Amino acid sequence: MEQMVTISVKIPVELKSKIKKSRMKVSNVVRALLEREMLEEEAHKLDAEIKKHKRIFDKLSVEQVVKDLREDRYKAH
Repeated sequence: MEQMVTISVKIPVELKSKIKKSRMKVSNVVRALLEREMLEEEAHKLDAEIKKHKRIFDKLSVEQVVKDLREDRYKAH
């Protein structure tokens, strides 16, 4: 089983009242929102890394990459 930790957050009393009346599972909602936000954050970081190296990738041709990989494989055997 995955290890869990507890977090807390302050919300307005009115919102707490509405949540209680709705019988919403707050932990499930918060967990899903946090996971989604983390995925977006990670995607932004990856996008930034790709953009940082784009000049290098743009200089490569598919044919040259395939040729180099085949040469490396041949040398490894």
